[in-house]
Amino acid sequence: MNSLVLILALLLLFALVVTLVVLVILLIRARSIGHIVGTFECASRPDTSSGWVSGMARFGSRDLQWFRLFGLQFGPQFRMPREDMRVSAPIARPEEIVEVMVESGGQRRYLAMRTEWYNGLVSWVDSGLPRAREDYDL
Repeated sequence: MNSLVLILALLLLFALVVTLVVLVILLIRARSIGHIVGTFECASRPDTSSGWVSGMARFGSRDLQWFRLFGLQFGPQFRMPREDMRVSAPIARPEEIVEVMVESGGQRRYLAMRTEWYNGLVSWVDSGLPRAREDYDL
């Protein structure tokens, strides 16, 4: 009987340690993604019949990257090229949130974000890709 109690206690302790390690990894991941310049809170869904997934998006130099808020994958779940990106007109939602449809590179995603980030997204798309300097004769 005592050995059974000891085994159960060890299994419980092991499960607790694994749970704590996973929570620490999730917190470190979310914190590291949130500290990248150009990152903002942004929910995503693939179509209008799917539910929203919380996440963070980031303006890259050549693409928009989206990271799931809770997950073990450190890289972005999807990337959308900036080059041919189209952003729909915003649909206002409560608490200064807007919903937009973004199309790029044969992908279509629905994104929900705060109004100021929508303005940033449109400005980022309109500004275009960085280009090499041209030589000018003076």
